[in-house]
Amino acid sequence: MTGRSLPAVVCGHRFRDSTLLEAALTHPSATDQAQADVRLRFQRLEFLGDAVWNLCVSDALVSLLPTASEGELSQRRAHLVNSTALAETARNHGLQALLLLSPGEDSAGGRERTSILSSALEAVIGAIYLDGGEEQVRRLARDACLRQSDAQEPAQEPKAALQTLSQSRFRATPRYRTLRRSGPMHAPVFEVEVRVGQSPIARGRGPSKQEAERAAALAALGTFAEA
Repeated sequence: MTGRSLPAVVCGHRFRDSTLLEAALTHPSATDQAQADVRLRFQRLEFLGDAVWNLCVSDALVSLLPTASEGELSQRRAHLVNSTALAETARNHGLQALLLLSPGEDSAGGRERTSILSSALEAVIGAIYLDGGEEQVRRLARDACLRQSDAQEPAQEPKAALQTLSQSRFRATPRYRTLRRSGPMHAPVFEVEVRVGQSPIARGRGPSKQEAERAAALAALGTFAEA
């Protein structure tokens, strides 16, 4: 660790263990081979933060939207946990100014890079969770959900939400394949499969290919939510 000066309060949480915060704000680009343990600590905090954020956002949405369907909740969560939304939350809390980056990454505009800011926020969330439990993360998640509601931003359509989520997590675009068409000519039923990469994720049925694809995307979002 560098022992650099950092604020005691970040994202609304007052850290008792400053080494956790420093680890969360030290991007792997700022480390060398001799600091593999520092890089690993950042990655482990990022991994933990991703899981905690998903849980807390889910909990906030269920609390704030008591009549919403599973599909709507999945769409809204996908919008709140993707890398673009995470990076925006990081900016709202001033994380870009606190990051320790390599000189090359810094000069190349790394402080405003979505992938770096989203990873940093997840690492900070992991650090907050370890330092003080999940209560502050729950407050952050609730605030994020309320900002989405205040902006009156509509939840993404299932296919758009699935594309955002799969590109963020797997850097892959969902592909849809019609498996079969059944029923009479005046009332057809289409069954569609959606794949991410080489893996079939879910299936959906509907009176048109478009509706079947939408149903498959909704089912896939539910699958990712349970994973």
